[in-house]
Amino acid sequence: MKKSLKRTLLTSLVIPFALGAQSASAVLVTDWGFNVDSVFENVTDTGGTGSVSGEGTNLLSWGVGAGPQSSVGISSASAASGLITDGGYVNGGVFTHTNNVLPAAGTALSSFDLVSTLTLTPFSPAAPSLPAADTTFASFFTETGNGGTCVEPVGIPCADIFTIADVSGADLLLDGSYEFKSEFDYSGYTYSLFLNLANLTALGDLSCAAAGAPSGCVGLVTAENAVTNFQTKFRITAVEMVPEPGTLALLGMGLAGLGLSRRRKAAKA
Repeated sequence: MKKSLKRTLLTSLVIPFALGAQSASAVLVTDWGFNVDSVFENVTDTGGTGSVSGEGTNLLSWGVGAGPQSSVGISSASAASGLITDGGYVNGGVFTHTNNVLPAAGTALSSFDLVSTLTLTPFSPAAPSLPAADTTFASFFTETGNGGTCVEPVGIPCADIFTIADVSGADLLLDGSYEFKSEFDYSGYTYSLFLNLANLTALGDLSCAAAGAPSGCVGLVTAENAVTNFQTKFRITAVEMVPEPGTLALLGMGLAGLGLSRRRKAAKA
């Protein structure tokens, strides 16, 4: 067999091998199971009579003695399947604020970290669960006074205010809410997770100032003497990963070899 033919055959084998090396390992997960658990950490209070209890759990409560108690909590969410890649939202946990009128001398929640742990399990095609991933939302809470002019006139008396310390990287949606994005690579694809919390939106300057947050802060308001629920939801998208540098180099060598073989063949002719 002539050398030029050998080179041509070799490069013709190298090129499809290089192209196929990436696609052979890329398997799209079209359906996921999920489990979401959340806890409150790094809790601080305003001082005063009583204390805030429940750090390290999914429910914080505070009040004075046997009197009314206010609380914040978040439920877990789990499903064996149903989180569809490039599909719609699925419901996560529900964030609940029970907002009671408390004595002025009593302690109240001041700040906390909400740590949410998401575990994804490929359902189609089936595979073992991925390592759990934590997302932390550093948050501040303002137990507003119930006399005088309300900063947030939601209900009677004044509404309380939650703010999130850092929303950098979050996307502002058309409905005024925010979506938080995280990414991971799996089986040849880059997946993006988007988390949305209902009613999380930009607050007015007076509300931000009352919460000790900068102008244009993002947060929630909750009416006094009421139980307010905020639904979390999330979705997932995927794009195929670009070939690794080594694969690109192999492809480049194959193309270069093919070009060299053709030039030599043309020169001899």
